[in-house]
Formats: sequence, structure tokens, C-alpha cells
Amino acid sequence: MQVVPQTSSVGFREIPGKGRGVVALRGFAPGEAVEVVPAIIIPKKDLPVPLSGTVFDRYLLYWSDEPGREFAIAGGLLMLYNHSARPNVKLKDGPLPNTFLVEALRRIDPGEELTFDYNCELGFQPI
Repeated sequence: MQVVPQTSSVGFREIPGKGRGVVALRGFAPGEAVEVVPAIIIPKKDLPVPLSGTVFDRYLLYWSDEPGREFAIAGGLLMLYNHSARPNVKLKDGPLPNTFLVEALRRIDPGEELTFDYNCELGFQPI
């Protein structure tokens, strides 16, 4: 099995008005991999109903239409990335099965907050 190397290229800190967020510890070029993280696949049938008020309501990501593989929770720092309508990273299928790839959409400077578009109805007012 191929091992995905881990780097210390991202970290987290308090972001004013947002709580915790992820920041770049070095610069990234457009299209560069920022982070590769494992995904914990969650079948729809295993989710509590209703989702509202549960941890799943805040941290569940869509994975696929394949039965039994509908949702995921990501490892690494991915679950701490904040939303932006003008994100600087995007999520893609990872290089290995059951992984997410975080990819830079544009040049990112060291210390810059990393954000992606949640692409869903938000339960909060974005900053």
C-alpha cells in the first residue's frame, strides 16, 4: 500500500469572528496540493435522524451517490477549514482511495487562512 507523506504545511489558529481555522505555513502555487487527508466513509443508513443538532450536521461531507458510501468525515485539518464564497482552495478526490485532496486555486501566501466553498445551505452568516 502506498503511504501518503504528511507535511507541516498547514496549521490552525483562532480566526477573528470565526473560531478555529486553518492557515498556510508556507506559500502554495495554483494547482498545488495543500493537504491530503483520509476520509471516514459513512453510509446514509448509519446517520442519526434528524441530523440537526448533531456533530454530523456540522462536519459531514458529501462523498458519492454509491449506496453505503454517501457521506464522509475528513481527517487531518480539513474539518477546521472555514467557508468562503471566494475560496482559495478546493476539495477533490484524493490520490488514494478514501482520501480528499485540498488543492490551491490561486497563489496562497504563508499565514493566509485557507478556505473552501461549502457548496451547501449555510446555517450561519458568513463573514
